[in-house]
Amino acid sequence: MKNRLFIVNPEESIDSAIQKILLNGHRAVMVVKKNKLLGIVSEGDILKALIYKKKLNSKVENIMNRSYKFLKVYNREKVQKIFSKYLVSFVPIVNNRMEIKKIITLEKFLKEI
Repeated sequence: MKNRLFIVNPEESIDSAIQKILLNGHRAVMVVKKNKLLGIVSEGDILKALIYKKKLNSKVENIMNRSYKFLKVYNREKVQKIFSKYLVSFVPIVNNRMEIKKIITLEKFLKEI
């Protein structure tokens, strides 16, 4: 499943998140526990962690960003606004229980328009 490259669990290491970011090519991964989206870990979050001397085997839950952009329903205009305003590389579409239903990557979005 391709989406596995976008997902880490809170107990995984920063190193594991780095490996998935390198594989998915989208500068971030989502932190998911029991199918619920808890946060995002971006390359910037990892750089900050390293500056503050966090170890690569530290858990991603210690560095994840809990303030992230998502939508509950796909809306082209809202997705475009998120991409342009926040410069993110993907937007998760979630249901009311915060379970990921779809991932809209910037690359996929640009191909559609």
